[in-house]
Amino acid sequence: MKKGFTLIELLVVVLIIGILSSVALPQYTKAVAKARLAEALTNLKTFSEAVKLCELENEKTITIAGSTCGQVENLGISFGNKSADNCFETENFSYCVDRGGLNSDDTIAVAGYKKEDVCICIHDDGSFAASGDSGCRDKTPSYDPAKLLNLTSSDCSCC
Repeated sequence: MKKGFTLIELLVVVLIIGILSSVALPQYTKAVAKARLAEALTNLKTFSEAVKLCELENEKTITIAGSTCGQVENLGISFGNKSADNCFETENFSYCVDRGGLNSDDTIAVAGYKKEDVCICIHDDGSFAASGDSGCRDKTPSYDPAKLLNLTSSDCSCC
């Protein structure tokens, strides 16, 4: 008598592995997206605190990105490469000062995800907003960034 697995037994094992992976893969993808967005929240918080500190030191709120506090070299922080006067870039995100820019006047800074149409904003009160269909990169995410991060607002634009 030969010892080993029959073809049916092997097919059943492959089928079970396939079912388990089809259940686990979306959860893994969601977890990776949440981790990337959490990175952006942390960097945005640091970025906005630097802008607020600069505004306090200069005794005024900036109204345009070209002002003293709108230029990243005047903020005393660096967590990426400078890509414009008012922006930093990391591997996954572009972070920009947004006072008087694309969003409401209480928006301090925005982070745009480079691979998908995801935008995260931080406001004066420290609250965040996120949007998943800003139309910047023509790649709508398969998830709702605001819902994934448990945010109540989705009013944010990066382009």
